[in-house]
Amino acid sequence: MDERGLALFHLHQRDAGLDARERAAQALEQRPFARERFALSSCHRVEVYGLAVEAVDGNLAMLFPSVLRGDEAVARHLFRLACGLDSVVVGERQVLGQLRRAHDAARLGSALHGDLSELVRRALHIGRRVRALGMLPSGGSLGSLAVEKIVSGLTAPRNAAVLIIGAGEIGALAARALRARVARVTVANRDRERAQALASRIGADVADFADLDRALTGVDAVISAADTRGAVLTRERLARRLDRGALLLIDVAVPRSVADDARTLAGLRYLTVDDLQDLPTPTANVAAVERICDREAAAYVVWRRERQAGPAIRALRERGESIRRARVRRALAKLHHLDDRDRRIVEGLAAAIVNDLLHQPTLALRREPHRTAAALELFGGEG
Repeated sequence: MDERGLALFHLHQRDAGLDARERAAQALEQRPFARERFALSSCHRVEVYGLAVEAVDGNLAMLFPSVLRGDEAVARHLFRLACGLDSVVVGERQVLGQLRRAHDAARLGSALHGDLSELVRRALHIGRRVRALGMLPSGGSLGSLAVEKIVSGLTAPRNAAVLIIGAGEIGALAARALRARVARVTVANRDRERAQALASRIGADVADFADLDRALTGVDAVISAADTRGAVLTRERLARRLDRGALLLIDVAVPRSVADDARTLAGLRYLTVDDLQDLPTPTANVAAVERICDREAAAYVVWRRERQAGPAIRALRERGESIRRARVRRALAKLHHLDDRDRRIVEGLAAAIVNDLLHQPTLALRREPHRTAAALELFGGEG
């Protein structure tokens, strides 16, 4: 295993339940950023990108049984993710914001630089380019899926009232989409000013986050999309609301905002992110984006190998140039009869010999940069 190769520790909705993803996300929040590592956590996935040597990290191995190794495989995965191919809503834009924020957080924590930072920069660029070209559906989001579930789950949506908990990206998207489809939308957020700003833009009501009991009283459905850092919708709180009638509740927060013991209360129809599914996307469009991701992943591998091999290649070239200059100087000191033209021929011959000798080692180092130590030892260079 190339210890300097990239590795991805990951959990996804496809192969890991919500409980496992919540545990991983919470554990990562409690751990400081390691050098050359960054974490990406969203409703459907929890991922840690780092070096393959970290695969021996016992804590990570316990949290993430799935490890993807290899520069090209990891790069392709991240590029697909940035394009929205790995999302429940194919092509959704929110993943770009999540990726950018994860990148910024890791850089602020001095955990990300060099090769990994370049990988994320390329992923963001590819994701923006694919969307600018209109290669995948636009406008869909987790919030829009939640809205469709709400509307289809209500008997009379035009007469219904819905509470949105959270005024972040997903909450805002859901609130805007719902406003024209139900009678009343109410927004509650820990930061009341943010809730007020959203409500003013779309013509919604505002509820006090500290008094969710009152906010729940007059609504038929709830979308919880807030980073509540705990279960704010407790069994007692929901039981009081359910005394008044049935409630449809979609909890897209991770960690979930509904307490474990409240999720099976009688009269509560409780759904999570794992219950939301998008419509299929035309395969021709997906295949075209897949080809872009494949091509860009291969280009990243070439860039990374050349970057890794650069210091060793420079050392070999400097060593070769040093020997060339010394040998030519010594030879010309004994060849006084040569004119300027002949001296230039001797110097050119020596340079060509050095270049030819180092050509294959240079190519080999670019293909396999982990062999730099052996190459430097063989050729007497210093890395």
